[in-house]
Amino acid sequence: MKNENDFTQKIIIAERDNIAAVVENGKVSELFVHRGDILIGDVYLSEVENVLQSIDAAFVNVGSDKMGFLHAQDVLKNGALKDKLAPKQKLIVQVVKEPTGHKGPRVTTDISLPGRFLVLMPTETGINVSKKIESVKEKARLKSIVNLLKPVGIGVIVRTEAEGQSEADIQEDLEILLEKWNNIITSAETLSGPALLYRDQDLLYRVIREACTEQTEEIVVDTAFALNRVQNLLANWHMNKNIKTTLYKGTEPLLIATDIHKEIKAALQTKVNLPSGGYLFIQTTEALTVIDVNSGKFVSSATQDETILKTNLEAVHEIARQLRLRNIGGMVIVDFIDMLTRVDKLAMMEELEIALENDKAKPQVGQLSDLGLVELTRHRQGQALAEIFSKKCPHCQGTGYVMEDLKFASPTAEGEYRAKQAKLKLPISGFKKPNKFNNNKQNNNQQQREEIQEPELREENYNPSQEAVDNAAAVENENKNKFSKKQKFNKKKIREAVSQDAEIDTSSIVMPEGEDLKPEIPTDKADKEMKEIQAAEEQANAEVSEKKPNNNKNRSRRPNRNGNRSKKGTK
Repeated sequence: MKNENDFTQKIIIAERDNIAAVVENGKVSELFVHRGDILIGDVYLSEVENVLQSIDAAFVNVGSDKMGFLHAQDVLKNGALKDKLAPKQKLIVQVVKEPTGHKGPRVTTDISLPGRFLVLMPTETGINVSKKIESVKEKARLKSIVNLLKPVGIGVIVRTEAEGQSEADIQEDLEILLEKWNNIITSAETLSGPALLYRDQDLLYRVIREACTEQTEEIVVDTAFALNRVQNLLANWHMNKNIKTTLYKGTEPLLIATDIHKEIKAALQTKVNLPSGGYLFIQTTEALTVIDVNSGKFVSSATQDETILKTNLEAVHEIARQLRLRNIGGMVIVDFIDMLTRVDKLAMMEELEIALENDKAKPQVGQLSDLGLVELTRHRQGQALAEIFSKKCPHCQGTGYVMEDLKFASPTAEGEYRAKQAKLKLPISGFKKPNKFNNNKQNNNQQQREEIQEPELREENYNPSQEAVDNAAAVENENKNKFSKKQKFNKKKIREAVSQDAEIDTSSIVMPEGEDLKPEIPTDKADKEMKEIQAAEEQANAEVSEKKPNNNKNRSRRPNRNGNRSKKGTK
């Protein structure tokens, strides 16, 4: 346990950014962020939208896009819920839980207005004194003072800070709270809901009221107006003797100059390093928060049990700080490193209770299970730090994973399957046979199109010599297909010879517009060209016929894949 004499506290208030930090022993232990449309402690004039008896609750409109949730236990009247509330009914409600995620704010009709020394409860009666005031005589004195000052029908809670205060200070605080309540009632009668009736004091007043104690050594602010207000508040509450007030005059923002921004960024990370080399993993889900303790690089102890105990004790103090710093609420499960001895387990649980003692959210610690798990609950106080300074990723929606495109294999094409079937002898019954009727129909259509297009081309430009050359080329291609190895005749020489001997003016062949088709009578020159071409073709065919037997002898023989076919070939 840390010595109280070594404890130091410093408060940094950046009024321009609406952020305040409480620094204890050089580390930020708590953050106050005054941001958002709906804050905890706000009082609204609401309107009942719907009453659901199945969940024993009602939804009220507080003027935002999310409806307020009002449970039947938070309605002070006696009887069934349908007798207490009705649609379109006006209610004065107070926010006890800020909206988180897709959930709206939780509200109650039990209004409470906190002050420095007292808490005013307009809907209750009686006087309660803080349990932290141990002196019986002091409790009786404070209770008698409040009993004489408060009006009839109003309840009051005496806070721990009222211990040792004079009657005048307590009376002044009570009068301020009563004035606030009267203003709320007046506004509710004049305004038409939904509307905001009261919002808790600004950030500076709230931080000094909640965080300033006798152990506070210094308060740093960033504006002259804030410095003046701090000095007045401390003087009124008789706390200006031991607390130093400082005005920051630097060029950088106050949060950057004091390294508070680094603490905020570190509090948004999943991994938290421990001084001796261990680390924590803190992950928050919709239902609960999980904290995993790991030894990491911490191996300096003599035995394994000592290493585990020291790591768990360091984790206990860091967990208590992280719960306050991140403002984690709800159920928390801590997975400590497994310890064998009962003495070590008791020492760790005792240290955990001491570390959480100063937490105003009042955490409730459960038992240590056999698996080394500790369950604890912490009262929600406003939004968590991650909800204020972060937002969901538009790609992964906060899951941390981006789903890949699901690319499935397409069905095997018919041609590929037939190729595999030829090698592996697979059945091809799954494929449809080609329809002969459709194929013939398509072939007929293609022939009709060719017949329609062919006369048009011949009428536009007809060259007999060119047609003869094309025919010779076609014969050559057929011969190529028949025999794989043959001597090619020089087609270029033939074309050059034809082009040199005869040049035909094809422009005169084209039929002019308006004339009828007339038979083309070949001239002597054309007959000569035709004879030369026919002679060249006959020579090429003769050469091919001479080389044909030799090519058959040199051709490689294919393997005999089918006995029947080989027999037919020999016959």
